[in-house]
Amino acid sequence: MQRRKFIKLSAISAAGLVLPVQVGCSGPFIKLEGQADTEPLLKPGTFVTPNADFYILQIGDPAVLDAANWRMAITGLIEKQIPALRLADITAMESVKAMRTLKCIGDPIGTEQMSNANWKGVRLRDLIEKVEPKPEAKVVVFRCADGYHTAIPLEDAMREETLLAYEMNGVPLPTEHGFPIRLLNPGHYGTKNPKWIVNIHLAAAHESYWEKRGWDPIAHVKLATMIGTPSDGEEITGGKIYTVSGAAFDAGNHDGIKKVEVSVDYGQTWEAAEIWAQDTSLAWVLWKWDWHVPAQEDPVEIYARAIANSGLIQDEIGIEVEPVGATPYHMIDAKIVEP
Repeated sequence: MQRRKFIKLSAISAAGLVLPVQVGCSGPFIKLEGQADTEPLLKPGTFVTPNADFYILQIGDPAVLDAANWRMAITGLIEKQIPALRLADITAMESVKAMRTLKCIGDPIGTEQMSNANWKGVRLRDLIEKVEPKPEAKVVVFRCADGYHTAIPLEDAMREETLLAYEMNGVPLPTEHGFPIRLLNPGHYGTKNPKWIVNIHLAAAHESYWEKRGWDPIAHVKLATMIGTPSDGEEITGGKIYTVSGAAFDAGNHDGIKKVEVSVDYGQTWEAAEIWAQDTSLAWVLWKWDWHVPAQEDPVEIYARAIANSGLIQDEIGIEVEPVGATPYHMIDAKIVEP
């Protein structure tokens, strides 16, 4: 048996890197202090990830902010100055509720850095329209209380789906998820969904925190599939039906997930899985496939791949992680054992 071989893009070397992160996605571009949560990503029946299980990544310690004293200024290339905003100013605006999945750009294939939640917030464009951007404004920069900074194109900021969120799964944003305000920037990895925002700045250009360290400045989410059950290395009883299950996600960049397929014969044949839970293309889909497990003992590799509505099919060979996000389908090892 031959494991997949990856085309590995590496824009910079791993030497001389970066501020450590406390928890988050691993990879040669990031030095970790501590470890990411290794609990299973997808518990049976959990379409919405509980806040306590939602993945966490930041460049240092979480910023602890007091709502009463928090202010967010909008500055830069604007025609109209407005006072710094309080949280009450934002929550008084017309609100939007949306289900969104977030994924880390450094997430190795099939691991835990992808989660889904219900969010409440306001459209970013409603705030930007108040300050009337100057013609030379091309990007919107977000400066955060923990020192992080990133930028998105002005046209992305003006999309109806781009939100400033202040609630997560029905409660105020937990501290570790960006209280009091974070960005939800659809179609993009977590690097473009900053937390603890204290300043929105319109500019002609900006080099963001992770771009300075070699990561993709666009950060579009790639077509992704994850096997939740079985876990890698699990023993599966032969002669019975076993439900293989997981999630798939494309953030709408390929028109959503059309179907998921599973292979247990090294990719020679593929079986269609059932998509049993879905929302819009900005949230993951959950899938399952009932496998009639052979009776004989044998090692087995289980593959899962997504097919997008655009026609894109995940392949075995692709970009492993850096600097643009992983692309190959997920594969795990398991072992069939006698009843």
